[in-house]
Amino acid sequence: MLTPLDINKKEFHRSFRGYSCEEVDEFLEQVLRDYGQVFRENQELREKNLRLTEELERYARLEQTLKDALVMAQQTADEMRQNAQREASLILQEAENKAREILNQARLQVEKAERYQSDLEARAAAFKMRLRSFLQAQLELLATEEVAAAAVTDGQPAGIQDPHAANAAPSEG
Repeated sequence: MLTPLDINKKEFHRSFRGYSCEEVDEFLEQVLRDYGQVFRENQELREKNLRLTEELERYARLEQTLKDALVMAQQTADEMRQNAQREASLILQEAENKAREILNQARLQVEKAERYQSDLEARAAAFKMRLRSFLQAQLELLATEEVAAAAVTDGQPAGIQDPHAANAAPSEG
């Protein structure tokens, strides 16, 4: 993947009928600024995704701990039932209610984190699509300008093209 530094250090060879150095430099500066911003945002999203993944893992460990605690509470309740059926019944009911509440809260938090992650991924995809469209439009604009410039160089107005020249490939030197 290109980095902003790669874009900044890119040099083009000059040719007889090459591009305008100022236009290329201006375009590269714009690309560098935009790409740098996208690169930073991508890094931030990666870091945020990593934090969310770690948080999700923490919730998964918490859920497992809660499941283990529930199993242990049930075993304790069985032992206490042997000693005193009423007392064990009340304790088991309370433990199950609390465990359900904690598990429901943990699930809600996990779902919220997953929705947030999906939203971030959707935003990143939308941004990439907009960037791709923008770059494609810029390429088409450059191609149109090159055709107009070639027509002017051949001595024709920008809107009129030589029908024979359209089939011939331009030679680059």
